[in-house]
Amino acid sequence: MSNCWGQTPVMKNSQARINYVGKIARVRSNFDGSRLPEGLPEGSAVKIVGFEIGHFDVEHKGRTFRISMACVENLHQMWN
Repeated sequence: MSNCWGQTPVMKNSQARINYVGKIARVRSNFDGSRLPEGLPEGSAVKIVGFEIGHFDVEHKGRTFRISMACVENLHQMWN
């Protein structure tokens, strides 16, 4: 696909990939209907141990849970 000048636009990814694994986050059920799994209390501090598009695997008190990314508070602050 080309633009109006006949050039094909090139997408440049100048940002490094964000690595969430190993970071500590607080979790809550979300307004969009995403709920925390049973056994993972509201407001818990968790360690992110895995990432898949749309979801995190988190660890809390020795148990691992899969939660929606929407349940992680202040996700944007982990970008730094």
